[in-house]
Amino acid sequence: MNIWTSVTGCSMQILLDTNILLNWLIETNSKHTEAKRLVQSCLFDNVTEGYVTSHSLTDVFYILRKYHRSPEIRRKFILIMVNNFNILTENKELFLESLNDPDFFDLEDSLQMKCAEKADLDYIVTENLKDFKNSKIPAISIEEALKKL
Repeated sequence: MNIWTSVTGCSMQILLDTNILLNWLIETNSKHTEAKRLVQSCLFDNVTEGYVTSHSLTDVFYILRKYHRSPEIRRKFILIMVNNFNILTENKELFLESLNDPDFFDLEDSLQMKCAEKADLDYIVTENLKDFKNSKIPAISIEEALKKL
């Protein structure tokens, strides 16, 4: 049990991969219902503590322009996340660790893994499990995360 869990009473700390955030925000995505349940647990149940990386927020803002042309609507989505999730930031050290990692194959995924490790999280929730096979933090699907609630 890490210190955050003992202080907050949350039983699980998870990093939400960018694809999970997009599933939550885009109602036509096939995993929207599951992502919505998981995010609601992070926001309201005090059981799951949600984390996102700063680069996921910029990616989401950019990708959502296809679905919501209005920057104001996209800004509101990002504000909800910033105000309700813990934001993990990348720095020079994490970039160098990622780029010098012999198992490196994707910069975004590598940064997600390094951020999750640095924060000592329990899981990375993603729909791309194969991309996180070398992660020191276990990667699980939305369905697996929901079973753990």
